[in-house]
Amino acid sequence: MSTAPASRTGTRRSPVDPAVRALQVEEVYRFAGNAAGFSYVGALFCMLVFWDTNDLARGSVWFFYASAVTLLRYMIVLSYKRREPGADVERWAKLVIFANLLAGIQWGLLGTVLFPLTHGYRELFTIMVITCFVGGSLTAYSAIRGAHQALAIPAIIPPAVYLFFVQQGTQVWAGTTALLFCVAIVYYSIKLNRHLEERFRMQVEHEDLLRVTGGVAERLSVENRELAHRAAVRGASMETARGEAERLFTHFLRLPLPVIECDGQARIVMCNAAAERLLGEREVDLVGRPLATHLVPVARKSRDPVGVDSWMGPVVESATLEVEILAHGIKVARGVMASFTRLPALEGATIPGFGVVLAAPPGKNGSSGT
Repeated sequence: MSTAPASRTGTRRSPVDPAVRALQVEEVYRFAGNAAGFSYVGALFCMLVFWDTNDLARGSVWFFYASAVTLLRYMIVLSYKRREPGADVERWAKLVIFANLLAGIQWGLLGTVLFPLTHGYRELFTIMVITCFVGGSLTAYSAIRGAHQALAIPAIIPPAVYLFFVQQGTQVWAGTTALLFCVAIVYYSIKLNRHLEERFRMQVEHEDLLRVTGGVAERLSVENRELAHRAAVRGASMETARGEAERLFTHFLRLPLPVIECDGQARIVMCNAAAERLLGEREVDLVGRPLATHLVPVARKSRDPVGVDSWMGPVVESATLEVEILAHGIKVARGVMASFTRLPALEGATIPGFGVVLAAPPGKNGSSGT
């Protein structure tokens, strides 16, 4: 996204990132209006000095030019503030450079063509005004490369050349020193421009990073809300399933019909209270015992069932058999209808078990006993 600054070998610098360019232009136009205002106030005071030194005619022409330049600069600032959102800012950068060039010519004329021919305070005043305005505008215009140079070069170099190489002959050392300070101003303008460009580049990268991290944070927030919703739904479902299981188990325990659950090897796993009363033993004593110890199929008395398929067959999910009931080895009922239903395998087992419901069993001393 960002472009590397120019190398010290003098290679051409890469184009500025559009986002960085927008920040540079915004920074310059933040000060452009005030800078133009101060420049015009300075021109007014210069006009008073022209009047005081009896040079009103030339001063009026110069002040008319300064007024036109100030008006142009204000119109450019106003049009920038009224620009369309998202408009290309490159034209506004070029406009401020052009306006600064005209302003630099304005102050350059003050130090050359309009420089006083007689000695007096106006000489020092002219040098002070040019130096202050060029040096004071360094921070205001350095954000755009070339903006401050457009003002400084025509404002300070022509007066330096005129004063030390033209007006009173060649003054080598003084002129060289003056030109050296002119070069120093331009140098620091370039350095400040690169510093501001790097700062704006880091600002853009930081804003991009904030947008990326903000998007990630937003996605994480949405995902967290979805996970929380799923967890809540799952928790509610588990609570509902737990409640249903508890109700079914309570119904199983209190059912008046004898119910026995067996594993895949036809061993008793659990039973309800009605089955305990029928078989005359507690559940804790019945668990693990083969079902064939207490139930004998009437139609298959010669067989000894040991698995679920032996009672129900290998395919069917449910079956009904007529059985005899044994308690402590004694037949207590016969002709009882036993409904077998295949059940899922218990935890840790691979063979599914089954449940048995004994339909309307007679009492131990009923008429159907032996």
